[in-house]
Amino acid sequence: MTLAALQADCKRAIAQLRYLNNEELDHILQDNDRLTAILGTLDQAYLKDIASEKETLIEQSKGMAESNLAKEPQLVEGREIIVQLSAEGEELSNRVKEKYDKMKQQSGDMSLETVLALLQTAASETEEESENLAKKFLDNNLEIDEFLEQFLAKRKLVHLRLIKAEKMGKIISRDPMLGSNYVNAPPMGVNANYFPGYPPNPMSTAVPYPMGEFHMPMPRIPYYQHN
Repeated sequence: MTLAALQADCKRAIAQLRYLNNEELDHILQDNDRLTAILGTLDQAYLKDIASEKETLIEQSKGMAESNLAKEPQLVEGREIIVQLSAEGEELSNRVKEKYDKMKQQSGDMSLETVLALLQTAASETEEESENLAKKFLDNNLEIDEFLEQFLAKRKLVHLRLIKAEKMGKIISRDPMLGSNYVNAPPMGVNANYFPGYPPNPMSTAVPYPMGEFHMPMPRIPYYQHN
């Protein structure tokens, strides 16, 4: 509506000035009263609309400014939290780097496959130690309290080592670049119960301690499945 009124006023003004020559137009430009008289014949209702819109925009801007100022404490607090979290993140990153460098120093040039094989061997050796404890207990060479304490500790250690081996196997399978191209020979004395593809050894159930199948599969290494 404002645009239509402006266009109508322009047409009226042009109609009044259309037949004037350059001299008359120059005279109007220099005669403020004559110029005011011409403008007085126009509607100019749109000027009120423009003024109203201006006031509305000023009020909206003022309201937004007040709202932003009211949120300033939250913004300051949020910024402080971000700075704190950033510092903590940097500290954790430095810790991880230090531990990684330390681990790299300790492991030297040992490949992940070698570490995995050693971990599997350690789990198998611990399993064998737990079986020896069971044998000593059955032969009445070990008290029940001592047997339970040592046996449960060994079984817990086996569980932890197998979990670590499984996770390491998944890491190697996800990123072959982390490992080398050779295949490890199976560790000596490995208990077949802890590798997929081998049937579990028959075990007697007439014993007073857990001897069932261990429900923590090893990583699926092709060598142990097909050889």
